[in-house]
Amino acid sequence: MLTSDAIELSKGRTQIVYRAGDGPPIVWLHAADGINPEHPLLAELAGSHTVIAPLAPGFNDLSELDEVQDIHELAMHYDDVMEALGLEEAIVLGHSFGGMIAAELAAHYPKRVGQLVLIAPVGLWNDDYPVIDVFAVPLTELPKVLFADPSLMSAPPDASSREDADIEALVTLVRGMTSVAKFMWPIPDRGLARRLDRISARTLVVFGDADGLVPARYADDFAAGIRDCTTVIIAGGSHMVPLERSEEVLAAVEGFLDGASADLERSGAGAAGGGR
Repeated sequence: MLTSDAIELSKGRTQIVYRAGDGPPIVWLHAADGINPEHPLLAELAGSHTVIAPLAPGFNDLSELDEVQDIHELAMHYDDVMEALGLEEAIVLGHSFGGMIAAELAAHYPKRVGQLVLIAPVGLWNDDYPVIDVFAVPLTELPKVLFADPSLMSAPPDASSREDADIEALVTLVRGMTSVAKFMWPIPDRGLARRLDRISARTLVVFGDADGLVPARYADDFAAGIRDCTTVIIAGGSHMVPLERSEEVLAAVEGFLDGASADLERSGAGAAGGGR
């Protein structure tokens, strides 16, 4: 299970960071549902890596967004986080909104990202297959957009009943959407397509073929812009494919990273200390 602590950034800022496991570092950038300490994919990755998951600005306190004005400053924020963690270079995985951040980090600071995994990332726009305006979807319908099986929506483990769990999960998601709206509304296109060619990291893009938010065809759009990119489409996977198809996603990620961790250790980037 992931545990959390706080690290110090410049200008008196603090950053909540979740951690688990031991080994070469993997930085996980989460989606609008925040960080689930019992996330099955992260639990598996923690068996061979140190998983480091920063909580995105606004998810702890909305006032944190005052310090981050646009997508460029968001990339700068994560560069600051990696600096505070002592990570000159690391494997970076991002899901959904976190996938957009991961791609922006890799485009703004190519040397920070040794290997890049984007899982159902937002950030691009194609008029032929537009991303669903999730902010216009009624709250009670969101699980149907995000999940093939809405009952799998994660909820705090201390919820006293299924109904309480559903409510808590939706409240957490809405709080997260309030934070990500600054960078995704009205559409999640902030010019990332023009920056994809700056990404030097070997990249994997994973989509579920039943993604109800971001059509899986965007995998080809990311691949067209990134110079060294592999795509994997998982049958039956929804937008929340790392939760609903965690075994298939894990197999894709592990296959992609095979040999990458050893390369990072040899380069001296295997330590994730500092900033505690």
